[in-house]
Amino acid sequence: MKKKLLIAAAICASLFVVMPMTNVSAAEVDAEAQGQSAQSDIAVTPCADEIVTKFRMLNGHLQYRRWNQTRGYWVDKKWIDLT
Repeated sequence: MKKKLLIAAAICASLFVVMPMTNVSAAEVDAEAQGQSAQSDIAVTPCADEIVTKFRMLNGHLQYRRWNQTRGYWVDKKWIDLT
């Protein structure tokens, strides 16, 4: 009885491992056979934040401040004099 239960458990466990791998479409198989990537239509998103430097003139002094374009906040707390 233990042997049958162990065999049934092993079969169920192998089905959980094999099932997700069987969702392959014919188009993906053809693309891989031709050497093309099957995921070519996926957009690439940058991982690093995009930092933009902003400039202004105040009382004859050139100043700059960095803006995080990705997250929408100032990187520097205050404007920094360039000259």
